[in-house]
Amino acid sequence: MIEPLTIAGVTEYLSATGWRREPRTWRTASVWTWADGRQVLVPARDGMGDNDLRLRELLAVLAQVEDRPADDVAAEIKAPPADRQTYRLFEGDDPATGVPLATGVRALNGIRDLLGAAGRALAEGPHVTFPGGAPARVRSLLGTARLTSASDPVPGYRLHLPLPASGEGTAGTSFARAVGVQLHDAVGSATQAAAEAEAEGDLTGFDDAVTAGVSANLCQALSDLGGRDRAQPFEISFRWAYGVPSPLPPTTIRIGSGRGAVLAVAARHLRRLHSSGEASVTGLIESLHDDANRADRWRIKVRGDVAATRGVSARRTVWVRLDGRAAYDLAIAAHREQRPVRAQGELSVVAGRLELHTARADFTFP
Repeated sequence: MIEPLTIAGVTEYLSATGWRREPRTWRTASVWTWADGRQVLVPARDGMGDNDLRLRELLAVLAQVEDRPADDVAAEIKAPPADRQTYRLFEGDDPATGVPLATGVRALNGIRDLLGAAGRALAEGPHVTFPGGAPARVRSLLGTARLTSASDPVPGYRLHLPLPASGEGTAGTSFARAVGVQLHDAVGSATQAAAEAEAEGDLTGFDDAVTAGVSANLCQALSDLGGRDRAQPFEISFRWAYGVPSPLPPTTIRIGSGRGAVLAVAARHLRRLHSSGEASVTGLIESLHDDANRADRWRIKVRGDVAATRGVSARRTVWVRLDGRAAYDLAIAAHREQRPVRAQGELSVVAGRLELHTARADFTFP
């Protein structure tokens, strides 16, 4: 018997998820209609004799509409408001056998670290990598998050991020909701960058995604969901608490076979970018930027070989800040003639991007 479900809870759920209540009733039960014409009956009050049957029928229809198990729907109706992320692990040929212990443990650590990386990106701003411990509000969020199993039809885990109850703040603008949205955006950006890296053999897409919240920490955590050799596919579904308006619809992001290994390589790549110090880049100019309203007025984007004294050595794209008009005029000529240039200076990460600051006479033709 589905006793924990209350009629008030069911009607609130239907109203918040897009069902429309009809003006008519059927044997005292209210009639609710979905956009495609499907209907459900809701008993008039708790404790009626046919409530068990009606609620089972209602949950079966909701499960079809939402394409998820009826037990999941019932659990969401009963639980306090919470955003949910479901992590599915496609490990092996028979999901019924579960996943190897080592895979499960690593995945759990990955889920924790994903949430932490998203929280830190929101609390501290975008970083190539997050060193040290997390700030207090991120630790608090990790302490209130709850984890349950999600084994139907594929083994996995469900992360619940409780939203503030009435009187404790605005749920839709809470830190928990903001972290969930941040995680959604960052996972999407990292997935796209991994696909580009696999297709083009170039990790530059991860550099560009740093400002979207992609960090070495997040890439490493995502790769931990990839099972054996980080080669198995997995997916993350985002579902937002009903009754709490969200800027995003329910979404599932699938990370294909082998992408976990690409993400692990990207994590190492981003950690190397955290190095700073003397560096140089030799290559072709991809673009030029002259903005008189900026302190770094003259900037160019160079793709080439980067070498640094503290471990960065790779072929990549880097922003170069020039010291004046003469250097910028030289850059214009080099770009027009497609001549390689060489820039030397101080390498650092600014607003999440790798940048080389040059001094006078440090921008030349090789």
